[in-house]
Amino acid sequence: MSFETIILKKEDGVATLTLNRPERLNAANRQMFMELRTALEEVSKDEGVRVLVLTGAGRAFCSGADIKDEAGGGEALLSDRSGTETLEFIREYPQKVTLALFHLNKPAIAMVNGLAMADGFDWALCCDIRIGSEKARFRNGFLQMALFPNTGGTWLYPRVMGLSKALELLYTDEWIEAEEALRLGVLNRVVPEGSLEKETMGLALRIAQAPPVAIRFMKEQVRKGLTLGLEEALDLAAFGEAFTLTTADHREAFAAFKEKRMPRFKGK
Repeated sequence: MSFETIILKKEDGVATLTLNRPERLNAANRQMFMELRTALEEVSKDEGVRVLVLTGAGRAFCSGADIKDEAGGGEALLSDRSGTETLEFIREYPQKVTLALFHLNKPAIAMVNGLAMADGFDWALCCDIRIGSEKARFRNGFLQMALFPNTGGTWLYPRVMGLSKALELLYTDEWIEAEEALRLGVLNRVVPEGSLEKETMGLALRIAQAPPVAIRFMKEQVRKGLTLGLEEALDLAAFGEAFTLTTADHREAFAAFKEKRMPRFKGK
């Protein structure tokens, strides 16, 4: 499928999803919201894809929602709507992207090449791992327009960086530069700009070569574990190992161990 505002490329088990409105700092308009939902659904269903890399074209990751959607004739995304229409739009477009990304059934890596603000910051936090260049920087952004964050920031920030820092950033709308983002856990790694793609794709390929059934179970249980007690988590862990013991990937791993070779996992 061809897209107008994003690029979806698949290679060696890795899907690279690039937000492609560099002239607008990859701000999301209605078309991009719809295309992101479609692309994420495609990635979720494609058995040949084992890892998603999310990034932006040009000098930005994503600057949030496009306040004036020029592609839509300059219509305002939110302010020109009634209260009911605004709620419907938020739930149907930006929030469905957040949910699709957070609940993606495969590992997701954010390759943060520049600024990530508002929706873009939240979508980076929805990914399992975040690698940024030294030019990566983050900002709540909603407060600039006297708005409440609608794509999950108030839920995501505390889980990534702790309650007090989350509230400080929400209240002040300050920028977080790359090194501070690393210290706070917003980024897993900071790498030179010229090495960003190589470092990110190297990690993505390493994960893509791992046993996908076990990886999928681990991601699912880590997400569920955010709201479970230890006893419930252990029950799910017992089921997870019992199930993976029945897979062809486990038999392949055992055979490769005995034969002293690299395993070749097929996700079965």
